[in-house]
Amino acid sequence: MKVVLDYAWLILGVALLAGLITGGLHRYALARNLVDMPNARSSHSVPTPRGGGLAIVLSVLAALAVLALQEALPWAWAAALLGAGAIVALVGFVDDHRPIAVRWRLLAHFVAAAWALAWLGGAPPVLVLGSIIEPTWVSCGLALVYLVWLLNLYNFMDGIDGIASVE
Repeated sequence: MKVVLDYAWLILGVALLAGLITGGLHRYALARNLVDMPNARSSHSVPTPRGGGLAIVLSVLAALAVLALQEALPWAWAAALLGAGAIVALVGFVDDHRPIAVRWRLLAHFVAAAWALAWLGGAPPVLVLGSIIEPTWVSCGLALVYLVWLLNLYNFMDGIDGIASVE
């Protein structure tokens, strides 16, 4: 609880910044007709502007930079999250403007996950039934696939009328 209180100003700042950027992105999306039209697979029933997630990403990346500058977050973690987040956000932003083939988006997701794992030193050791299993190339490969799976799961949830925002 103390950590939350110590960084309440940052949490509030991220929320305000995300709100401001969202407003700008909303106007930008409407001006450029970047709108998802409802179809049989959609969970929304009205046209919905694309790209709002960029506001959250930019705000969180800014907060990560602030935390790293204050030495509240190790630089390796900041580099992992900033680089991977920027890669995924850039690909998503471009994809909102002109669709990118799934294979290229997936490649970018793997690059982002590999970037994060490289900065974090690979997969961590895992405790299984009281024994520590040290990371191997296999566990690093599994961690890579897991991170890409998690990212795509989150993207899928976000397509359900912003359900990811409550996560």
